[in-house]
Amino acid sequence: MSGTPSKAHPVYYHMWRRMLRCWFRLAHRPTFIFPERIPAEGACLLVANHQSFYDPPLIGCPVHWRLITFLSRASLYDSKLAGGIIKKLNTVPIRDGEGDIRAIRDIIERLKLGEAVLIFPEGSRTYDGAIQPFRDGAALIIRRAKCPVIPVAVEGVYDAWPRTSSKPRLGTRVMVMYGEPIDSTELKAGDINAVLERKIDDMRLELRAMLRQKSGGSYPAPGPGDRPFADQASSEG
Repeated sequence: MSGTPSKAHPVYYHMWRRMLRCWFRLAHRPTFIFPERIPAEGACLLVANHQSFYDPPLIGCPVHWRLITFLSRASLYDSKLAGGIIKKLNTVPIRDGEGDIRAIRDIIERLKLGEAVLIFPEGSRTYDGAIQPFRDGAALIIRRAKCPVIPVAVEGVYDAWPRTSSKPRLGTRVMVMYGEPIDSTELKAGDINAVLERKIDDMRLELRAMLRQKSGGSYPAPGPGDRPFADQASSEG
């Protein structure tokens, strides 16, 4: 695997966090709902839907009271520009595709050290704004790491910078909601993926309705993102 897990100096980390928050304010007028639900200390696993390259910095930028550990595609470590920045932040490299056991072990180790780790169980950015089925890696981490799980939903971010575009669309609005922490023992009693898929998608749809209200119904544009994950799962089943 290209790259090794990195640790950030707090000054360097927060410098980038502040710069990115300024960018989001200017370009996308973000709204952050309940970021204070992320505890100031102790291990926690943030589990979010994945709409855009924007997601990791957007989720992390309002959290000034602690550092967050992010997952990063291993191939980015080979880039002179992106790799040079990523290597100085709290990152864990992961290969594209399922089953990166080394990355899962690194994440569990970070959690044992009391860190806050952000993961995207879909494994890749959405193609249409709707949530994709979660892969098994997140469930494996939750079963092995005894720490609170914080569901996080992003919305408007796919429309701001979809994976089919080489650059973001400026002037669009984005929103992030941080859910109530869930005790990992509660999740272990059932289907972890199913519970988190529906919880995060419910939050995402709530944000979507709020964006529509703020925009007079014009944004985000109607599309697959309007469809609840529960409907998608039942039709595929």
